[in-house]
Amino acid sequence: MAYFKITKGAKNKLKAKIQVSGKDFSGNRKVFYKTVYNVENLTEAKFKKYVNQEALKFENEMVNNIKSSDRDVKVQVLTFTELVNEWKENVKQNLSHNYYLRIGDIADRFGEYLKEHGLYNRPISDITVRDVQLFLNECAEEKKLINPFCSVKKPLPVCVSRSIARNLNNMTIRTANKICRQYDLDFDTYFTVTRTTAKYSQVTIRGYRGILRTIFNEAIRYDWISKNPVCLTKIGAIKNNVALNPISEKEVFSIKESQEFLKSLDKVKDIYINRVIPVKIMLLAGLRNGEVHGLKWSDIDFDKKVLHVIRTRLYSPEIGVYEKVPKTKTSIRTVPIPDTLIEDLKEYREWFKIMDDDFDKKLDQYYIAVDMYREPINPKGLDKWLVDFEAKTGQRHVTCHGLRHTYCSLLLSQNVPIQTVCKYMGHSDSTVTLRVYSHFIPDTQEIAVSALNNILQKEEQ
Repeated sequence: MAYFKITKGAKNKLKAKIQVSGKDFSGNRKVFYKTVYNVENLTEAKFKKYVNQEALKFENEMVNNIKSSDRDVKVQVLTFTELVNEWKENVKQNLSHNYYLRIGDIADRFGEYLKEHGLYNRPISDITVRDVQLFLNECAEEKKLINPFCSVKKPLPVCVSRSIARNLNNMTIRTANKICRQYDLDFDTYFTVTRTTAKYSQVTIRGYRGILRTIFNEAIRYDWISKNPVCLTKIGAIKNNVALNPISEKEVFSIKESQEFLKSLDKVKDIYINRVIPVKIMLLAGLRNGEVHGLKWSDIDFDKKVLHVIRTRLYSPEIGVYEKVPKTKTSIRTVPIPDTLIEDLKEYREWFKIMDDDFDKKLDQYYIAVDMYREPINPKGLDKWLVDFEAKTGQRHVTCHGLRHTYCSLLLSQNVPIQTVCKYMGHSDSTVTLRVYSHFIPDTQEIAVSALNNILQKEEQ
């Protein structure tokens, strides 16, 4: 039955709100509302009669929807698997390949769960909070096989160098095989393989939950469900997103360490210029590893002393190296370049010209991170080179991504405004920057107190 209430709105004009019970697109009961305005300036009596007619029409529409929903809802609303496949193809170009594969793996696991519980061929609207919660609980109780490692059965021959002998605990099978080949040893005689299992971490389960939540949000967008059942599930106590945990000072270089690191890079620049420059860009411009490998010479503006981040190159074991747009909209950005790096890039540019006299006409063809033949390198290459370089020069080990963290920490330590740092880092929000890097900001208590004291003194005068 339809109900309505007549009230007066803006400029004292009559309006009515009609309420009717019906079914939503997924077939669930829902209250629908419709507002009717007195467009023709009818008297209150005539307007009431008009609203009564509109209420009857609205009620008939809902009755027809109820009759047809039971027949059509299964056709209109996709199953979970159908929705996943449709959504994946729509967003494929915006996702990294590894994340795309991860979505497929989790969707397949959840699909198997739905089969066991008779929900596989049911509309996604039939999946409840309890169904998702029980799936996540099952995942949390499962055990995964940890990468096997080797231990030594008996002492290795004297021919094995001491440096190797000191690192025999928990080595990989690959390393053990390499030692055996190098020193002509029998693997089974000297090594034993240990295999063990462990439960999936809560971080992993939260990753499952996050992907499922994103998929069910698509069902909300299509009005197939009104609430996301994943949002009401619970995982054991842990911080929401470990990627937003504060960066430890061990993960970044201090100012002094950064200076020493740059000096060490300059000493080998003549030999490894094609490695040194990309590493410097990470430290002095805060680019991600994939962003550095996606950087082309056409993205460098020497006049304005900036570089433009508009693409990224990534690696996946399944398809190899591939190129895509940066991970978020804010990752597409313009970053200023310090003068020293500008000079290094000019020197690096001359290195390219040695190989190609027409280099200046092909800026959009040449990448920054290349091998000695000026061909783009695997994005994993810089990581390996950096590890070896730090070990040989006695530097503390900081990863490629740690250099990006160092860039942010250095800016904040020099009181660069948080909004500016957020912009150059490509973060979606300054709260992300604050949450991860706030402990690098100098204590400003004295500055704040001094500012207040100055204001108060002026008022007294």
